[in-house]
This record gives sequence, structure tokens and C-alpha cells, in this order.
Amino acid sequence: MTTKNEFRPASRRPTWRLRAAASVGAVTVAATLATVAPGQAAAEPTIGELMDSAGGVLQELPIDPNGSSDLTSLFDLLTPAKPGTPNKPTGERRTSCTQVTQIGDSTSVGVDSASKVAAPADRLTAQYKRVGVKNVTLDAGGGRSIVEKVDGEPNAVDAVDTALTRGDRGCWVIAMGVSDAANIATGSKVTADERIDRVMKKLTDQNVLWPTVMTNDPSNSAYAKKNMTAFNDALKRAADRYPNLKVYDFAAEAQPAWYADDGIHFNATGATQRNRLFATALATAFRA
Repeated sequence: MTTKNEFRPASRRPTWRLRAAASVGAVTVAATLATVAPGQAAAEPTIGELMDSAGGVLQELPIDPNGSSDLTSLFDLLTPAKPGTPNKPTGERRTSCTQVTQIGDSTSVGVDSASKVAAPADRLTAQYKRVGVKNVTLDAGGGRSIVEKVDGEPNAVDAVDTALTRGDRGCWVIAMGVSDAANIATGSKVTADERIDRVMKKLTDQNVLWPTVMTNDPSNSAYAKKNMTAFNDALKRAADRYPNLKVYDFAAEAQPAWYADDGIHFNATGATQRNRLFATALATAFRA
């Protein structure tokens, strides 16, 4: 099932939170290769058709020695949000978001740190700053899910509550779902739809970007691709319920070479590419 708001985003890990000046950008990931004769009105393609096109294009893009596709080429093919408005090159896109709060699990731990991403310009804050965000908060915790808690540490709903109490308002990136999908697969009675609702009901008046999740042949079967896909399907359903929610299909663009040996977390190349894509997705979803 596709929606109008979708576009093509149990070992213990330390908890990280970073507040910094930054800049963010939004990107609507919908690609079409169709042409229309002069004077002929173009039929609106479905998001499913657009995503199929984007996926096909991605498969044809060249891979660099680090294993990443030529993502700039892919984004250059995206359809503009407004008819007649050309897409800016990815490096020129800017977001209307002045403050961004990213809530994440262990896949977001270290993405703003030299220990994970060597080049300062490739870190999360710098990438959000690239697209125009002024203030960024990253709150990521190892093993975090929306519902369950690890060693009493805050879950994602707790993290959202804390940020709201602190006064965070504006745009949110909810980089959650990997642990949730695994917990559901191993017996949790709280469905993916309910989990997403618990976050979104806290953010009804805020702009939310929620990237889809994916793994790469993990040794732990709870984190299997099919479980990630099931969570992503719930995200796409949620986009129909929440007009302020934009779902970025990061799973469609994630490359096998971006993953660490466990098939769940990202290596340095993966973290770098993910940071760039999240920022560009934000700039496309919520444009300046």
C-alpha cells in the first residue's frame, strides 16, 4: 500500500545526546521517467509507480569503491513538489525547519561523532546544517525501541516527552523501528501500528520525517528483512492517518556495503551516506 506522504530514509549500546547549532534540508523522493507531449496534461503517477521507477534507477547507478551508489544522480531525477518548479540540485536544497530533533536507536549512536564518522562535514549535525537547520538535538540510545526499555533507559516515547518538556518544537526525524520490528517478531503484542501511533500522537502539531528501516542478512533472525518490511508497511499506513508525517523510503536506497558485520548497524561509509540522505530527505519533505 502506498500513500501520498511516502517518498523515496539485543546488545547494549551507550546512550548519546547532542545539542548543537545545525542546518537541515528536506527532500521529496519521487522519481519518474515518463515524458508528456507538449500541451498534454500529465496524469498524476501513483507513489508506487514513482517508487518502482526510483528503485529501478537506483539499481542502474554506478557504485563507487566504498560501495555507495551515485545518489546525486538519483536525486537529480526527482519530481518537484510543485508542478513547474524544477528540483534544485541536492547540494542547493534547503529546509524550512529551523530546529530538528532526531530520536534514534543504536543505529544513530555515534553518527555525530569522530569515532564513527571521521570527516566533520559528514557528521549528522553538519549535514543538517548544510540544508539550513539552525538547532539540532540528537537523542539516540542503544537497544532503544518505542515501547520496551533496556536497563531502565528511556524508550523513544520517553525521549520525545523529554524533548517536548525541554521546549523542542519544529521538525522531528524519528529514526526508529529496527528494534521494534525485532521485538514484534519475538512475541511483543504491541503492533507496529500502535507503536507508531504512540509517537505520532505526541507530535500532532509538528512536522515529522520517519525513514523506513532495513537490515542486511543479519545473523539474528529477529532482525530479518521481512520483519523490517512489515514495520515499513505500517509506516506507510500511518502516513494516511497523520498529514504531518512524511515517510522517507531509506530502505529502498540502503546498500549492502553500508552495513557492519552484524547486518544491523552501519559501518563508517553507511553512517556517512545515511546522514547525507536524511538531511536531503528533510530538505525535500519540508522545503524552504
